Amino acid sequence: MNWNLDTLYLSFDDPKYQKDFEKLTKIIENYNQLPNLIETEKELTVILKYLALKQELTKISRSLFSFNSLTRATDVSNQTAIINLAKLTNLLNKTTKTNVLMTRFLKDIDLEPFKSHPEIADNFFHLTKIKESAQYLLSEQEEILYSKLRELSSVSWSRIQTLLTAKLDVNYQGKTVTLPEVRNLAYDASKKVRKAAYDAELKAYESVEEVVAIALSNIKREVNIMNELRGYDSVLEQTLIRSNLKKETLEAMLATMMDYRVYFRDYLKAKAQYLGYQNGLPFYELFAPIGSLTKEYSYLEAQEIIIASFDSYSPKLANFAKKAFQNNWIDPFPKKGKSGGAFCSNQPQIKESRILTNFTGSLSDIATLAHELGHGYHGEIISENSALNWSYPMPLAETASIFCETIVTNHLLSEISDDNERLSVLEIAIQGDTQVIIDILSRYLFETDILALAEGPISNATMKELMIKAQKEAYLDGLDENILHPYMWLNKGHYYSSGLNFYNFPYAFGLLFGKGLYALYLKDKKAFLNNYDNLLALTTKASVEEVALAMNIDITKKEFWENSLKLIKKDLDEVIHLMKVLK
Repeated sequence: MNWNLDTLYLSFDDPKYQKDFEKLTKIIENYNQLPNLIETEKELTVILKYLALKQELTKISRSLFSFNSLTRATDVSNQTAIINLAKLTNLLNKTTKTNVLMTRFLKDIDLEPFKSHPEIADNFFHLTKIKESAQYLLSEQEEILYSKLRELSSVSWSRIQTLLTAKLDVNYQGKTVTLPEVRNLAYDASKKVRKAAYDAELKAYESVEEVVAIALSNIKREVNIMNELRGYDSVLEQTLIRSNLKKETLEAMLATMMDYRVYFRDYLKAKAQYLGYQNGLPFYELFAPIGSLTKEYSYLEAQEIIIASFDSYSPKLANFAKKAFQNNWIDPFPKKGKSGGAFCSNQPQIKESRILTNFTGSLSDIATLAHELGHGYHGEIISENSALNWSYPMPLAETASIFCETIVTNHLLSEISDDNERLSVLEIAIQGDTQVIIDILSRYLFETDILALAEGPISNATMKELMIKAQKEAYLDGLDENILHPYMWLNKGHYYSSGLNFYNFPYAFGLLFGKGLYALYLKDKKAFLNNYDNLLALTTKASVEEVALAMNIDITKKEFWENSLKLIKKDLDEVIHLMKVLK
């Protein structure tokens, strides 16, 4: 089964594709005339013309870029898509000078008098963010030069990591499999299979680790250089500004996560004992299934579980899932040349989404499907916003997805009476929570260390050492310190973007914010249902703190994060208890 991209374009030869490419070229020509209006037209006229052209540009470029990037996601060597992406990028780079000039134009304008105009009011947050970004701009010529050279540096290094991991041959028990296939064996019911898959995975990385380390090292070196030139105090400051998030919010969340490491450590030690290990849990046993519910699910069964779970929350969410499954918005199964992991690509310009997973039948795979459908539902809500309000910041990107995972888990638990089966479902959820709190913490620590060292080249040996160090600090002694995963930097694409740094803590934010929202849902379901979609729509038009305050939540204080982690601790305690009594 493959996803259907026909509502974007039928193929690269589709006349609509060529027509849209030509249309994009014309829009860019018109857009680049905007600076000429600054001296001759009133401020309001220029701003309105700018908003209109930028929205047109956003809509058509999203369709063209998405068709190529989605095609490439399922076939990383597709040369037509690769060439077209380069052409589109070069075309959009022609707007760089205009972007700089318009940002400087907006910098000195008081927008408040224009707020009565509906178009200004609707895009006020977007315009304000552009005004604030002006202080970090380089000169027009420098911005143009960087936009061109970036394609030959960090973007190319990122593509190398994608290509090498997607095409990596893994020798597993005498046969060649893909990297996603062997990584998915971490969920297998057999301890022997899990260990063999882990060994095969680590062995396979040896053939590419030096090149991928050079890629990551050079990307982070570029990030440091550009942040210094732009005047940011740190890469983290830049990330927080782009995320619409206050530093005090991040610090409150991270401090609380550090406090709660010990409870996850206790769970990991209990799981180790349950599986017969004495020195902590080996890394390859993190996803070992527990309890009696070890069946593999068909893709059809996964659909039925998700739709029934979503329907227990709201028919609107269930109908969205049905639409995604019935219209082939999902590319579910692993195959050679396909990107690993999972993602959702929202296409608000056509009011659809596309979801990529590597489904092999585990309960965890069902949770992943629910997670990505949550992103898709978020995309459906924001498709009603203006085109300039289609992008939500990283921390809020995971809100709907984590919420949907929680819905599925709680629905499954509500239908189970057998303790062994309850242990299976609850422990799968805890596996995910451990990844999103503890492993994410290790990724945050690792990226912090890498950026601190990225004044020069960083060797693959150093990267492995830093990853082990970060895992020990995050997992404490819950894992066997002699059996960790030194290559977690190599297979996670989130590290390999110069424009998206620290794409790790947003997952923890999404989990804990989602847990807090779910607690509100349980208190007053009717009131929550009336407000939740409005909250999702607001995620693109306000700061993260303002979005939270819309539900009367203060996320700058540790209290909120503690309350969310207490909900997880309750599940941790139950899993530990069940493992002890059912062993």
